[in-house]
Amino acid sequence: MTLKNKFLTTFCAVLLLLVMFASCKRENKVEGQGTATEEKMTLSGSDTTKVMNLMHQYFDLLLKKDYDGAMSMIYQLRNDSLLNADPEVEKHYQMGMKLVTPIRYEIETMIFETERDCLVKYAAVLFEKEGEDDNRPNKMIYTVKPVRVNGEWYLTVSDKDDMNTRDSQIVQ
Repeated sequence: MTLKNKFLTTFCAVLLLLVMFASCKRENKVEGQGTATEEKMTLSGSDTTKVMNLMHQYFDLLLKKDYDGAMSMIYQLRNDSLLNADPEVEKHYQMGMKLVTPIRYEIETMIFETERDCLVKYAAVLFEKEGEDDNRPNKMIYTVKPVRVNGEWYLTVSDKDDMNTRDSQIVQ
């Protein structure tokens, strides 16, 4: 083998390795995410409908002041396992539920990133505004994190960093 052929073979091998490395890295990344461990989520209209239905069931229980029933819908996700909310979290949530008496609940934002990284921001509407020039705040904002486990959706507690850190990619 001549020096020219050795150089050409080495150059092609290095180029092939670089192309393979770049394509593998690009395939494993989720757009907007920096990790290679997450996979893209296949989302259908039925997923959105299921999460909306869960949220409306939750709202109905809250409006009926069935706080135990509402809490039974909230889970914690730990190491890929769904657990009932621990007593401290349950106490915190129930205290918040009992402090306000809204006239209705509204979904403000729904964000679906991955099966384990979704966010629903919702509002407890405390009273109707008297007109367009009524500048009084009339809503309290809350969040929950829907997760899909084995094809089923569940509501989990949200992280305190979730409340205002992401923008919706879903047009309402």
